[in-house]
Amino acid sequence: MTWSDRKKLKQARELSRGACKLIRIRRDLLDSRALDELNSAIANLDVAIQKRDVAAGSSSVEKLDKILGKHFPQPKHAGLRENIEVFLVAAIVAMGVRTFFLQPFKIPTGSMQPTLYGIYPPRPPDSQYQPPIPYVEGAPRSLFESLRELPRQLIRTSEYEQIWPPSLLERLLGSALTGAIYEPGGYRLRGDHIFVDKLSYHFRKPHRGEVIVFATKNIPDLQSRQGAFYIKRLIGLSGDEVQIRPPYVLVNGTILDQRPAFKRIYSQQNGYSGYLLLSPYGFTVTPPKYINTSHPTYDVPPDHLFVLGDNSASSLDGRFWGSLPRQNLVGRAVLVYWPFTKRFGPID
Repeated sequence: MTWSDRKKLKQARELSRGACKLIRIRRDLLDSRALDELNSAIANLDVAIQKRDVAAGSSSVEKLDKILGKHFPQPKHAGLRENIEVFLVAAIVAMGVRTFFLQPFKIPTGSMQPTLYGIYPPRPPDSQYQPPIPYVEGAPRSLFESLRELPRQLIRTSEYEQIWPPSLLERLLGSALTGAIYEPGGYRLRGDHIFVDKLSYHFRKPHRGEVIVFATKNIPDLQSRQGAFYIKRLIGLSGDEVQIRPPYVLVNGTILDQRPAFKRIYSQQNGYSGYLLLSPYGFTVTPPKYINTSHPTYDVPPDHLFVLGDNSASSLDGRFWGSLPRQNLVGRAVLVYWPFTKRFGPID
């Protein structure tokens, strides 16, 4: 027996099993005559399969197909209906994942730089106008040269260098991979897109130093920003005493240092300014109300959390509006999934 014959017999067995299953599911829709006709056709096919008679099996397959089509006609636009069902199932699964497990967010501002970036340089009205990063001067490199240097370019430590010269193909690559926004004379970088773990905090308490996302509702000093979501680093838990002693932040009298992120912030290097009581650049909002030069400490109320931005020189955080209710917590920021820059990967 050839490979082709064995394949035909295998398909015949699958058809026989499928027909029996279909009869069991829809038996209540069939009369006795239809049942007898279907069972007879299945029995003839099974006999041919047992005898390994390929010719008789092929003939029985055709007859059974016709009988199945007569008693179980395909609905109109069956392919379209099947595709719609697949789409709806996928949408329901995605909504379930988003609601209970992982939710995507994008960073709108620079309050967490350089750990996480919003659009850089920012655009009005989020800030006073800042011109885009200028293109590299001189003749553009060829596409081949740019692609050859891609691995090195993606791990550059500087976010202020032009990654691709602004030819059409290279702009497409730059936009897709690194989130570059091209403008006349220069470019900006899109905000980081992240995943937020919404599940962990149902099973454990938040830990100091984690980067969290929370809603601004029920925070009196953020009335003008109700309905927004903020991302900051968790500093103080319920009952903690938080103190800023530039460039350090202390909790209950001890410098917070459980995570490597704090050492980076305290270093005041590579874009970090340390934790400050006042911004050296000034703010367009009111001065810090809860932690400032006159009151460098803050006691976190029960069932509340206190947060600060990594970019302490330009962050509207707990220094200005106090603490947030525990129920405002959305989840823990765990991963930068786009763009593909040096910050791609787990968030610390």
